[in-house]
Amino acid sequence: MILWAKVHGLPVIGGAIVFAGLALVTPVSVASATPSPAGATLAAACILALAVPTAVGWGCGRGDGLLEIVGVRAVRALDLALAILAVGFTVGTALLLEKVGIAPAGAITARAGLVYLGLLLLASPLGWRLATLAPAIYLLAVAVAGRGEDMYHPAPWAWIAAPVDNRASWILSVGVMAIGLASYLIAPRTSTHHQPEPT
Repeated sequence: MILWAKVHGLPVIGGAIVFAGLALVTPVSVASATPSPAGATLAAACILALAVPTAVGWGCGRGDGLLEIVGVRAVRALDLALAILAVGFTVGTALLLEKVGIAPAGAITARAGLVYLGLLLLASPLGWRLATLAPAIYLLAVAVAGRGEDMYHPAPWAWIAAPVDNRASWILSVGVMAIGLASYLIAPRTSTHHQPEPT
């Protein structure tokens, strides 16, 4: 277990969690911008929420996939637990910080975190490192082409840019997370790591 923790870079993941929490209580978290004429208006909190899923994907991608498949420990289950605990802790902390009044963008971060976790798990059969691109690509698509009828209303698929009191956006976020979790659990146990050539 200690080796698994070391290989999977738990200190870096812990650092990402601390960074996300500290960033939430700064004024930058509530800043918003419209990066593209066709893009949705995004809060900086949506970008901050990428830190932990990206760190998790990086950490899980550091292991030797071939060895982990044949290993005695349930490494795949540990990877899933790491992803859920790290992102879940960040989501819970963000909501708590908002509730106590020191992180106005906490709910935005929490909602985005659920979406990013779901997308990370959905893409994990491609390999953890490639999977980290899925949340980033979705965020980029929202920023570039997520505008709806006007700058205050994002397109239906760009719901992370919707107001936090939009109930449908929360339902969709939880739905993406649930679909990602289900797909991870039923995906075949394979590795996308490069297999060394015999010498």
